[in-house]
Amino acid sequence: MKLRKVITVLALTGVVFSLLSFVPNYLIRPSPVAFAASTCTPVGGVLMTNIGAIGGEYNLGPVFGDLAGSVAANIVGSTSTTYTLQHYWVTASGDSILFAPAVLTPTYPTSSTAIVAVPWGNYISKITGGTGKFTDATGFLSYFGMADFVKNTLVLRYSGEVCYAH
Repeated sequence: MKLRKVITVLALTGVVFSLLSFVPNYLIRPSPVAFAASTCTPVGGVLMTNIGAIGGEYNLGPVFGDLAGSVAANIVGSTSTTYTLQHYWVTASGDSILFAPAVLTPTYPTSSTAIVAVPWGNYISKITGGTGKFTDATGFLSYFGMADFVKNTLVLRYSGEVCYAH
């Protein structure tokens, strides 16, 4: 009698797993922890800062678009061809977005090294979490624009993806 129950359970289990092969992939997430999934959303907008606005070290300015609020940044390292920056971002709703240090590889569109161009792909920051809806968020932002170290101004477009944790 026990053998019959075991065979029945095994047969039903086999049927269930066979039927799962017909379920579309978008209905089943092949994730070991189903509740750890995230929802990724494309984002974009523009930001502008005054260079050295705080203590001569931190850029500060408004952000418009999907991540509207304000941003600050400072240069935490440099080489002869790159700058490493740390971003500080607060959205209009008061949530903060945390970032890993980002590396900028500028180009120089004029003979002046005080005018810096930022082509898409030469400046990408990685999102490492935050507060509010950005708790445990991941993703990235890529930037495009110009900085003028004579007038101490910067304008950048941003485009990327934020993956919000559930």
